[in-house]
Amino acid sequence: MKITYLENYAAMSEKAAHLIASEVQKNPTLLFCAATGGSPTGMYAEMAKGKGIYSKMRVIKMDEWGIIPLSHPDSCDSYLKKHLLEPLDVTTERYITFDTAPEIVESECKRISHFIKENGPLDICILGLGKNGHIAFNEPAEVLNPDFHKAVLAESTIAHDPTLSQGSEPAYGLCVGMEGIMQSKKIIFLVTGKGKQDAVKRIMEKKIGTDCPASFLWMHPDVECLIDSSAI
Repeated sequence: MKITYLENYAAMSEKAAHLIASEVQKNPTLLFCAATGGSPTGMYAEMAKGKGIYSKMRVIKMDEWGIIPLSHPDSCDSYLKKHLLEPLDVTTERYITFDTAPEIVESECKRISHFIKENGPLDICILGLGKNGHIAFNEPAEVLNPDFHKAVLAESTIAHDPTLSQGSEPAYGLCVGMEGIMQSKKIIFLVTGKGKQDAVKRIMEKKIGTDCPASFLWMHPDVECLIDSSAI
């Protein structure tokens, strides 16, 4: 893992966008696995400044909340449409999404797993860091799931939106599994946001364990870890 400390969030976002632009210039049709949340928002805004180079890039959604519909303003789909797809003019033909409605979860997991196996590996995978060390919805556990799967979410993950835990079953999400992440050609790991100091400290111990899924990134050959120094 190559670690770069940046002065602030803006500098981190600009650096990340530059790394992505470099890869897209080499491979215009690359498969880009897009994360959501506060960590990549600035990066997407920087990418939009040079949107012309992304006219052929394919985008696959990293994860999606369960319980709420895709049309909900807090869904990952809504976020990506606002911050990435519309600003970069990514057409529906170049966007791979999935639904988390309970009645189709199993079939959606199979469909996306098949897509990744047939079209992968992911060329660029964007990751943020959870307060408990999770990446995507791969939460700390005794074992980690390699496949695209339904994940039960930790309380710290759903704390930002109480509606996520108001369903008839434990709050869940669908996400790319550890195999899909680790087989990505390049990972851009964005570390920013409040309350993540303990997770960062755990990662820096370089001890790989399922109690901190992000620690597995030490085993990947091409991870650009960009740390917003002002957040830690």
